[in-house]
This record gives sequence, C-alpha cells and structure tokens, in this order.
Amino acid sequence: MVGLLALGALGFGVVQAAHAESRLTSPVAVRADAQSDAYYACLDAQAHSLVGPHDVVYLGEATLDRWVTVIKAVGGWADMTVHRSRATVAIVLVHATGGPSCAGDVFLSIRRRAGGQVLMARGRPRSR
Repeated sequence: MVGLLALGALGFGVVQAAHAESRLTSPVAVRADAQSDAYYACLDAQAHSLVGPHDVVYLGEATLDRWVTVIKAVGGWADMTVHRSRATVAIVLVHATGGPSCAGDVFLSIRRRAGGQVLMARGRPRSR
C-alpha cells in the first residue's frame, strides 16, 4: 500500500514537472524573460555610466519595489551602503517621459563635491 502511494505521488510529480516545464518554455514566458533581461541590462549600463569602481553607493529609494529593482540592477557589482555619510554617490531610479530610458525608467546620480557643489547626472545607455 505504501509503495503504491509512493508510486502515485512520483507519477503526479512527473506530470506536474512536465506542466511546469511547458509553462516556463512557452513563447509568452520566453518573451517575458527576454524583456526582463533587456530591462536589467539597460539599467546595469545606466548605473555603470554613473558609478565608478571606487564609489560607495547610497540607494535613495522610497519604496520597497524600487529598492529591490535597484538592488537587482547593481547589487552584483556596486559597493553599497545604507549610511549616506559613507557614500560617495547616491543613485535613484525615476520614471522619465523623455530621452533614452529603460522601459521609461532612468537612474539619476547625486554627488556632493568637496566645495559643497551638488552634481546630478542622468544614466546613459550603452552605445550600440
């Protein structure tokens, strides 16, 4: 009896795995993955245009979903802090209506120079 139940559960698992695979490889899922990959590659390029190798980045995001998006874009390579006093640059993800963007989103950087001057810059996409 136990063996029969185990065999039934195994069969059910195989059927579920086949359904999951077909959902993940459907044209809709593949297209959504490609769009997501392109979006994050675009954000990565913008962030690299604003953040240098020796910068410490403060993430100035007000909402959790935007904060997560920024972490996904720069978390693998940027040195980040939650303390503004330790940062050399702050980056913010904003929605923009004009100019090059990543599905309408752009990174802005904010830097304070030694003399107190504040500089803002907009991220640039990679040249094609």
